[in-house]
Amino acid sequence: MIPIKGYTTFDPLKHCIVGQAYPPSVIKNVLTTDAPLQQLYEIMERTEEDLQKLISILQSTGVKCYRPTLHQEKNLRPPISPRDYFVVLGEHLFVGKVIAGYKEILSSVDRKCIKWHLQTDVSSANMVRCGNHIHWDIHPIVKKENEEKILNSLNEQHYRVSITRYGWHMDGIYSIVKPGVIVASHDLPELNTIYPNWDICYIESNTVIPGNQVVQDYMEKMYSGWVGNYRESNYDINILSINEENCITTKENLKLFKFLEKHKINPIICDFRDKQFWDNGIHCVTQDLYREGTMENYFC
Repeated sequence: MIPIKGYTTFDPLKHCIVGQAYPPSVIKNVLTTDAPLQQLYEIMERTEEDLQKLISILQSTGVKCYRPTLHQEKNLRPPISPRDYFVVLGEHLFVGKVIAGYKEILSSVDRKCIKWHLQTDVSSANMVRCGNHIHWDIHPIVKKENEEKILNSLNEQHYRVSITRYGWHMDGIYSIVKPGVIVASHDLPELNTIYPNWDICYIESNTVIPGNQVVQDYMEKMYSGWVGNYRESNYDINILSINEENCITTKENLKLFKFLEKHKINPIICDFRDKQFWDNGIHCVTQDLYREGTMENYFC
């Protein structure tokens, strides 16, 4: 069975899902014949190469990795971003959406550890964990009764919850890389209020043009569910921490790396060449299932 536990984004990571793209040969069975198939073949190939490199990095640090399975359904986006559907809170795996590809992984988790909260948009993209504190950015689609149900569950587990209501993926807004240490964009005005007196490094967004704008434009027009708005994303912030001493990021950023060095954190570069196509960074394409550690109060 796959063990489940997690109280922070920075405790030692031991078990993790890594997303998966289609093999190039499958694309023609999933998309219509007028799609720019050759360019999409190349994107799928590069994506898997980069994900394999990520897996190698994680395995070299003692992390066991799990992959979702692929379902060749027409127009279906591959299970590239597990972070959008799950969040581990304490010793429970909260499931916010049922997406093709994760059945085998879920069947390997003790059912007592799974809490189903479908149609709630609950995920570790919008729930940021830090010991006994959770910042939950609640999407407008979440019904009041479902919101109250989740909050009651968190209160029963002795969590303190800070709420915002932007409907954003917070892992694209800030990352807690160590107790008291945050990397962030300037987008969340409440950040200093939620984390008073913490050391926050604000990283400017550098919009990068996709490798193939024609493909990007086509997918945005014909398959909008596959892509996001890369123009508003800051992938330098979408960081996966292995532990308090090591984290993974997609490229070198001098301001970020200097800040990490100040806090004795080693950045490991793992390029994700088609992050604009998927609108996903390193954090997005992973989902931690088990981190060491216990519930602590980091706000004393």
